[in-house]
Amino acid sequence: MNKNRFSRPGVKPFGFLALFFVLLLLSCDVCSGQKEGRDFIASGEYQGEYWPTDGWRSCAPEAVGMSAEKLRAVFEYSDNPNLNTQGVVIIKDGYIVAEAYWDDFRQNDRHESQSIAKSFSSALIGIAIDQGLIPGVDRYVYSYYPQWGAADVAPQKKRMTIKHLLTMTGGLQWNEEDYYNDTSNNDVFRMAARNDFIQYVLDKPVENEPGTHWYYSSGESMLLSGVLQQATGMPAFRFGQTKLFEPLGIDNISWGSDPGGRTITAWGVKTTVRNFAKFGYLYLKQGHWEDRRIISESWVYESTHPVNGLVNHYGYQWWFPSAYEEYKNFRIPENTFMALGIYLQRLYVVPEKNLVVVRVGNDANVSAEDWHTLGFLQLVLDAVIE
Repeated sequence: MNKNRFSRPGVKPFGFLALFFVLLLLSCDVCSGQKEGRDFIASGEYQGEYWPTDGWRSCAPEAVGMSAEKLRAVFEYSDNPNLNTQGVVIIKDGYIVAEAYWDDFRQNDRHESQSIAKSFSSALIGIAIDQGLIPGVDRYVYSYYPQWGAADVAPQKKRMTIKHLLTMTGGLQWNEEDYYNDTSNNDVFRMAARNDFIQYVLDKPVENEPGTHWYYSSGESMLLSGVLQQATGMPAFRFGQTKLFEPLGIDNISWGSDPGGRTITAWGVKTTVRNFAKFGYLYLKQGHWEDRRIISESWVYESTHPVNGLVNHYGYQWWFPSAYEEYKNFRIPENTFMALGIYLQRLYVVPEKNLVVVRVGNDANVSAEDWHTLGFLQLVLDAVIE
């Protein structure tokens, strides 16, 4: 993990008086422990438990057992000029303790989630199961796609279940290896060029028996869209608005659809950094919100834990620290889970520390020396006062 601190270019000579005032301002920042991230560290008192439906409260980090001094290392890491960080928020015990935005991006601006949307889709599947609209994860996918029931369809497709889609073990041929250089063979870009995303996936050949191999597939996540629409009678986004977003007080949100009007359950959610944090907080609270249960506790648990011996790094569209080969080099609690998207969209939930952390940006092919997903989280955890 790279713990180097990143500094800004020095002041160029432009007159003694001007230099004096600049040094005075910098000295004030140093005295308060703040640089250009003077607004990163929150202030205020802890006022007890509450639900952030109408908005988040803030407090000084020390009020909830975190070190403001060590949190500034998180800002410095995020502020690296080799990165394109656009927003960071850290929530401890339900209170914002640190928050910052970069460039022209602001607190109320919507940010593209990329594949963090997959975790939202997983939540909607769980809600539909809780409400009896879907019998369970062992339901065959062809129940929602009659074309897969035809006699000439590969038998493996008829054995594919919703659980296989959620865990990306469906077995359909899929290539999603290169987002940044040669995209000509990337199935995501090929699918996005079609008028019917779902049909593109349904037409893919079978490569493995369902449940026997894991590989990342936004195509299998896209099939959840048709499952939800068939089961609920409405597009996934509309179902999410009534059953998930409105109860959490999330209204500044959009979710893309394919040309046929089906919600893109593999990506496409755009909302604020604080709203992403609300979603993480719902899972931190095991699906409970105010005086109601949004998602069953059993679904939250099952989604955020390994479901079988084959896949120990991925649940129901949620990632675990073990997805990184060097995860044992970090002190990350085992029950940590994450929603991840390309260009370094990151949503972390750490139940053991009562933490939710969100980082959004626009970074492609970032050097390992400049960013590590667990290294960033480790800096946050280092700020927790034991």
